[in-house]
This record gives sequence, structure tokens and C-alpha cells, in this order.
Amino acid sequence: MKEFDPGDAPSIVSITDKVRALPVGMPVSSIHFLGDTAVFVGAEENAAMANEAGEVSKVVIHGGAVLCAASDGKRIVTGGDDGKVVALNAKGETAVLATDAKRRWIDNVALHSDGAVAWSAGKTASVRSGKGDEKSFDAPTTVGGLAFAPKGLRVAVAHYNGVTLWFPNMAAKPEFLEWAGSHLAVTFSPDNKFLVTAMHEPALHGWRLADNRHMRMS
Repeated sequence: MKEFDPGDAPSIVSITDKVRALPVGMPVSSIHFLGDTAVFVGAEENAAMANEAGEVSKVVIHGGAVLCAASDGKRIVTGGDDGKVVALNAKGETAVLATDAKRRWIDNVALHSDGAVAWSAGKTASVRSGKGDEKSFDAPTTVGGLAFAPKGLRVAVAHYNGVTLWFPNMAAKPEFLEWAGSHLAVTFSPDNKFLVTAMHEPALHGWRLADNRHMRMS
């Protein structure tokens, strides 16, 4: 092999050469894209929307801290300390989807591909379907995370000592998957065969849903 000669060009290309600084003027809690628009969700009150030209505009989304956010690429849904669930689209338009009746903060949100939205406040998880129907479920303890199954209207509600699988449109009793400890973020596999949670300790825990078999991953 002949010796590589980079010539006068730098031998290593840095990603910083492709980075553009944007003056959003606030701490950022999460970042999402709505088409070609980058949306920086602030830790307090606002979101900053940046277009391809680097122009930044701010949108008020909450009257206080922004505690959680999720996006499906068409909208961003956030939960705040003001007890509201708010949707933001690519045009910078906002809509309040729900307000907690007890004025509690919204600590988790999740989106379904069919337009359904799930959120939690304390031990209560709620779902609004794409048709606008709203259902609620009280978990055994404070909700740590929410996720929609890839198919059907089924919600995984993570909490202390396990996960509850809830079908909002069915009268059947929710299914409880037990494992000791605090379960936080939760997700389904794309094929709907597995469920995995991130735990308070440095570990992941999973279930094979066909038989609820445990899988522990350090």
C-alpha cells in the first residue's frame, strides 16, 4: 500500500466545520425537526424555530417550565408545569390539547402515528384518540414513562415495580408486567414483540410480550 498524501487539505474533517451557531437565547431541553424547520424546545415557556436560512423565531408554548416533549415529525406535543398539553406545528401555530383538571404538571407525553396523544400527571395517564375521545387510567404509582404500541391503541405505562399495558378502548383489565424497581422511559420494538424500560438504576429491562418473559440488560 502506498503512503497516503493528503496534500494541502486537512487530513481530518471536523463536524464543527459544518455547524452553524443559532442565537436561541434560552436553555434548551430538547430538539426536533418539523420538515426543514429545527425546533428548540426551551426549558421555560418558549420554543425557538429556526428555518434553513438560520432565522430564529420564538413561540410561547407554556406558562412556566416545559417538562416533556415528543414529536412525530408533523407536530411537537409538550407538557408543562402549567398543567397543559400543547401541540406546535411547523407554521408556529399552537393548540392546547388538554388541561389537567387538578392543575398538576404534565410530566410525560407520547404520540401515536394515527394522531392519538397520551400524557400523564402524577399517577394518572390519559389518552386522547385521533377522533378526540379521551380516557384516563390510574397507575399503581407515579407514571415514569409512556409509549404507544406500533399497532392498535395500546399504551405502555411505566411506573414503580413494572409496566401496565392499557387498552383505552377496551373494558378488559390492564395487563401488569412486574419487575421490582423504578421504571422510567419505555418503548415498544417496531415489530410489537418486545417492551423495554430504562430503570432508575443503570440497567434496561425488557419483556417478550408473547409470553411476558423477562430480559435484563445491564
